[in-house]
Amino acid sequence: MTPTDLRAISIHAPFAYAICMGLKDEEYRTQPTKIRGWILIHSSQSKASDQYFTDYGIDIAIAKRGAIIGACKLTDCIGSHRDYAYCLESPILFDKPIEGIRGQQSIFWGISDKFPERQEAFKLAWGMISSLS
Repeated sequence: MTPTDLRAISIHAPFAYAICMGLKDEEYRTQPTKIRGWILIHSSQSKASDQYFTDYGIDIAIAKRGAIIGACKLTDCIGSHRDYAYCLESPILFDKPIEGIRGQQSIFWGISDKFPERQEAFKLAWGMISSLS
């Protein structure tokens, strides 16, 4: 059963993949968070940061956009004054991304009646997390 407090975060594709591949262990945001535990990593549609694929040594050809590509544990939030680092551990890159998922600009998002496809996506993602952790 999917936890009711499971949340996702939309991140530009190179950073989303770097997190799920264990190459990036912090995500920087302007707001603090009290969320802890497993979060889903959503690769956004934006191509604005694509130059960073090279910096991380990731082949852009593998990138899926508009997809939940993996998960990690958010273990802490450090920083102050609009400069916060979300500390990330235990990354998982799913063998098969969950495609066709619309993200949100809000920092964290969950299952919503406005987006019925999310319920099945979160269920699939939680199944993959549970089988690997």
